[in-house]
Amino acid sequence: MNIKEKLQLLQEISGKTQTELASKLGVSFVAFNNWWTGNAIPRKNSLEKINKLLSSYGTPLEKQDSIFETKKGLIINLSKKYKNILNKIMSRVDLIDELSLQITYNSNAMEGSTLSIEDTASVIFDKKTLGNKTLNEQLEAKNHDKAFRFLLKTLSKKQPLEESLAKKLHNILMVGIRDDAGQYRAHPVRITGSFVPTANYLKVPQLMKELFMRKRQGDFLKNSAYFHANFEKIHPFGDGNGRVGRLLLIGMLLEKNIAPAIIKKKKRPEYYKALQQAQIKERYADIELFICSAIFEGYKIIVD
Repeated sequence: MNIKEKLQLLQEISGKTQTELASKLGVSFVAFNNWWTGNAIPRKNSLEKINKLLSSYGTPLEKQDSIFETKKGLIINLSKKYKNILNKIMSRVDLIDELSLQITYNSNAMEGSTLSIEDTASVIFDKKTLGNKTLNEQLEAKNHDKAFRFLLKTLSKKQPLEESLAKKLHNILMVGIRDDAGQYRAHPVRITGSFVPTANYLKVPQLMKELFMRKRQGDFLKNSAYFHANFEKIHPFGDGNGRVGRLLLIGMLLEKNIAPAIIKKKKRPEYYKALQQAQIKERYADIELFICSAIFEGYKIIVD
């Protein structure tokens, strides 16, 4: 990794501002920002501090060459430290609520919902009806909250993530919104704003069966990225594919004792670009890195 990548990773995993990190490293914000922008290179003693700080989060210096391997190592260390993430979540209502709020708001906003995070909280927790928002958007928020909680309950019962779960999640998400809730599409569909070709609807059942058969094979992060990118490429439902796909990704990670990946609305361009690299060119490095970053967002909520 270069200096900027190390600094970005430190900010990502610590949740600290550049000013706070500069203070932790014993330098001015100006000096830190010059390293960040590439206008200056840290001296040997400052570089040692950067490496030491990164090592304190669980990645020794000798494993800091590859940014993906570094992020993966940090995630594995967190998984070992917090030995049962799902039990931790299920034992605290506040954690379930906060995760549901963040995931519901961001996932729906990614698909065009105009509800703010405050609106979302009012709808799913206070059961309010907002006169300045569409009923569909409010129902989407309620349904997504229910779908996330259903996913947690399914996992807590040690039930594996199977193809039937994708249909169940879609049914919960789309009940009262679409007549085909819980059913694979029976027509062609395009991904809005994308040149990615979706699967022929006649092939969707077989492609989904094959995708779920493969999901437990190989490196858990690489496999999660492969599954997510290809689920979205198949686009098995008439609508709601992004939301179902992100819930399934969360489920796959929780099965491996990894915190939920929280994909923020502000990261939408980066997210879609990474997906398209995987879907069109079969280059998965960007979506793998992106999912790592989203996992760190989940840990920021879960870790005390």
